Amino acid sequence: MNKLILILLFISSFTFAQNEYATINIYRPKTFVGSCCPVDVLINGLNVSKLYNGGHLEYKVFSLQAMEITIKSAGIASLRILPKQGGNYYFQTKPKFSGFTLEQIRTPIEKEDLKEKNYVKLTDIGFEENAVVYYHEKTEWTKEKLTEHWNKNGVSDIEGIYEKVGKNLEYNLAVLKTKDEYSIIYLSGAKGTTWVEGDLKAKLQKTAQFGLFKANWFMLNKTENKDIILTFKQATMSCISETGETKEDLYIKIYPTYDNKISSSENTQNWKSSGTGFFISKNGYITTNYHVIDEANTIEIEYLGKSYSASVAVSDKQNDIAILKINDAKFNNLASLDYNFKKEVSDVGSSVFALGYPLTQLMGNEIKFTDGKINSKSGFKGEITSYQISVPIQPGNSGGPLFDNDGNLVGITSSGINRELNLTENVNYAVKTKYLALLIDELDEKFELPNSTIQKAKPLTEKIKSLSDFVVMIKVK
Repeated sequence: MNKLILILLFISSFTFAQNEYATINIYRPKTFVGSCCPVDVLINGLNVSKLYNGGHLEYKVFSLQAMEITIKSAGIASLRILPKQGGNYYFQTKPKFSGFTLEQIRTPIEKEDLKEKNYVKLTDIGFEENAVVYYHEKTEWTKEKLTEHWNKNGVSDIEGIYEKVGKNLEYNLAVLKTKDEYSIIYLSGAKGTTWVEGDLKAKLQKTAQFGLFKANWFMLNKTENKDIILTFKQATMSCISETGETKEDLYIKIYPTYDNKISSSENTQNWKSSGTGFFISKNGYITTNYHVIDEANTIEIEYLGKSYSASVAVSDKQNDIAILKINDAKFNNLASLDYNFKKEVSDVGSSVFALGYPLTQLMGNEIKFTDGKINSKSGFKGEITSYQISVPIQPGNSGGPLFDNDGNLVGITSSGINRELNLTENVNYAVKTKYLALLIDELDEKFELPNSTIQKAKPLTEKIKSLSDFVVMIKVK
C-alpha cells in the first residue's frame, strides 16, 4: 500500500483579524471508481470532516500556527504548503488502485464536477456551514425556561447548568432529565460557531454505574461523536476535549448552587454527600469524621443492605471526629465487635489498611480495601493528633477505620494533602484512636471498648471479610 502523508504545515505565530484568513479548498471530483469510499480529513490529528464523492471542503484558517492536516483513505497522501493571509489554495484528490492521490492545482474545480450536497465549510474556530452534517436536533429550552422548570418541578441528581473551565470555548451547558432519560442542552458561550441556545449537545446513555455515561455528543463543528465518556462527581462534569487536546474538558455546576432552596424531584437521591463510619459499640454508636456530618439535617446509616436513621451524639470539630448514635427502632444490637481498640501510638513503618466507601457514584457501593504504611507520627503541618499514612484515600473514605495487620484499630481516615494543597499524591492522614477515646469519654452512656484479639491469627483476606461487617456508609442531607 502506498503511503503518502498530506501535511499542510502552517509555520507562523501571528493571528489574523476576524475578517482576514487563508482558505484551503480540497476537492474530490465525481468519479465512478472508488465512489463509495469517503476520505477522512484530519487537522492536528483531529478528524474534522469526511470528503465524499463529488465533495468539496472549504477550510478557513484564522490563526496561523504550527498545524498538521492529514487526509487519509485506504492510503495516505501528502503535500506541504505555507499559506499567506488572504490566500486561496486548491487541492484535488482522486481515487487510484492503492488509495487516493493528492495534488495542488491552480484553479478551483468546476461545479459540474462536484455534488452540492457534499459541500462542507469549516473554520479553525468552529463550524460555519455543512451540507452533509447529520440531523441535529434543536429544542425549545432556554436558560430562562430551564430555571422556571426546575423551580416548579425540582431538580434530580446531576441536573443543572454547567460552565466550562478554561481559557478557550468558555460556554454553558444544561443537563436535563426528561422521562428518565438525560440530555445536554447548549446555552451560551461558543463564540465563532453556529451554536444557538437550545441546540441539543448530547444524549446520554446509562451504564451500570450512576455518574458514568456514554454519550452521543455533537462536537464543536456539529459532527456527531458516539464514543464520548462523561463522568459526574462532586458538582463537576468531565469529558473528552472538543479541541483535540489530550486532557479532558472540565465543567463546574453553577446552578442550582448548594444553598439554593430548589427541592429535589427525587428525594431519595437528594444526598449532600456520603462518607464512611464504623461501630465502636454493639448498641449502635458509630464513629466518623466531623466534616462528613457537618451541617447535616438528616443522617442515614447504610449497613448490610438496610438503612437506619442516626443523630450526632458528640463531636470534636478541631480533631475532625464525630460519634453518631443509631436511633432507629429497626436496628438490632450487634452480637460482637471482633477487633481491638488500640489507644497506644503505632510505630512509623507499621503496615496498615483502610476500609471504606470511596466515590460511590463512580465506584459502586461495595466496600473498598486500600493499604500502606504509617509514614509519620504527626499529621498535616506537624499536628500531633494524626498519623501521616501512604494508604490511598479518596472522597467517601473519610471517617473509615484504619487497622494494623493484627486487626487493631489505630486510626480514623481523614484527609489527604492532595486535597488540602492540590500537590502530593498518596500523602494522607488518619486521626489517632487516642483522641477518639477522649471523645468517647464525653458520652453520657458508657460502654466497653472493643478488645477482641481474634483477628490476629487470621490471614489478611479473612480479616478484611470479618472487619467489613463493622463498617457502614453514612449519607447526609
